[in-house]
Amino acid sequence: MAIMPDISCDEFMDQVCSKFGKEYGDLVLKFADEDGARITLMDESDFELAIEGLKIAAGKGKEPKLEIWCELA
Repeated sequence: MAIMPDISCDEFMDQVCSKFGKEYGDLVLKFADEDGARITLMDESDFELAIEGLKIAAGKGKEPKLEIWCELA
């Protein structure tokens, strides 16, 4: 799923929930930070951390790819 760089956390969560046919709060979303630790995506600051990781990867010549793990809440 492609996302725009200026998307908000709420918009992103809505898109993911819609894709899987779930309500907001039914899914727990996690992403891997630059050290490989899985971070629970709970609010805008977590989302900004994920986006910052993409910018760092792009600056190093890597493909800016955000992997998200979805679990039922």
